[in-house]
Amino acid sequence: MIKLIATDMDGTFLREDHQFNRDRFRKILDQFHRKGYLFAAASGRSLLSLQAIFQGFEDEMAFVAENGSIVSYKGKMIFEDQPIEPIVYLELVRRLSASPYGQNSCVVLSGKNGAYLLKSGDREFIERISPFYVKTSLVSDFSEVTEDIVKIVATFPTGEVEVAQEWLNQEFDGVTAVTTGFNSVDIILSDSHKAVGLSKLCEYCGLEATDVVAFGDNQNDLEMLEFAGIALATSNARPEVKQIVDRVIGHCNDEAVLAYIEEMLDEY
Repeated sequence: MIKLIATDMDGTFLREDHQFNRDRFRKILDQFHRKGYLFAAASGRSLLSLQAIFQGFEDEMAFVAENGSIVSYKGKMIFEDQPIEPIVYLELVRRLSASPYGQNSCVVLSGKNGAYLLKSGDREFIERISPFYVKTSLVSDFSEVTEDIVKIVATFPTGEVEVAQEWLNQEFDGVTAVTTGFNSVDIILSDSHKAVGLSKLCEYCGLEATDVVAFGDNQNDLEMLEFAGIALATSNARPEVKQIVDRVIGHCNDEAVLAYIEEMLDEY
């Protein structure tokens, strides 16, 4: 029996305008309550960002945030992964800046309570990235950051993302760069991913992987989709994601995840 539905956000559950049909979702959650199902937002976004997206619903669901590094269930923190050490992210930022890809790159350090960007950074990038974080702070140097950092986001010009990602994964041990869309890569601890967070949530709730239906579209969803009993991808997903799922559904702009869940609720 399906008991946990976990979905990525951008490019999957959310439309390209980063919104979703709240009335439609409300009806789904009401049915989840009656059937004993749990809904989880599993995203590279921060916990604060996910809670803001689902304001009004946040006490009725779970959040697998920061690519599995943080898991919150009905307002209770049930898992926090180890942070990325300052010596690691400061060296990474330094070497990235000196690399062939550093001149046009933009970097964000993401912590549990906010995100950090350089004051000297591109203003257009700062304005574009800020809506994805509830709280952003500008610093003169990343060495000023005192909060634990769980993710580094690096954005590159169109056409450089894949080569920059490959360079990052070749040059640095202990961290992995995965694409998330928007010309960005998320740089996270190599043993940290959405399947880790999802497994912690399942353990807490007494569920198995076979109880999970998961939706995704990008590289940072691969482990989660491989973990789930049923894996689905939106039609706008990357080719390597479509290759490993059980079924490809519609486009995120058509709210294909909501439509699939509604069909599923009628069937089960």
